[in-house]
Amino acid sequence: MDAWLRTHTAFEVLLGLAVHAAGGPVAPADAPDAVRGMLHLMRQNLAAMETPPVPRAFTALRALPQGLRVAVLRRFLKSPTAVHSGLNDPSPATAAELERLAEQFRAPAGAR
Repeated sequence: MDAWLRTHTAFEVLLGLAVHAAGGPVAPADAPDAVRGMLHLMRQNLAAMETPPVPRAFTALRALPQGLRVAVLRRFLKSPTAVHSGLNDPSPATAAELERLAEQFRAPAGAR
């Protein structure tokens, strides 16, 4: 379970923070450079994990070409799935929770 939570934090929390800061999922989809930067940070977070990502499909972020990763994420962000998901929650409580999860991820394991 710990590996799944760390994968969730490494990928989904960063995505949620970026989407929340942009005002919804469609806004970052219209900025390919922002998506590239977000994917770069996600890859760094996943690489920093002590265990392999769970589910293992997240390892594809390391193997797929950057152009394909950017196109897939941009398409997802514009999709009805993203628009009607928790990614489109403008609540300050959601942003605060994501920030707290990100802080916990960045903290050294011994400090938690």
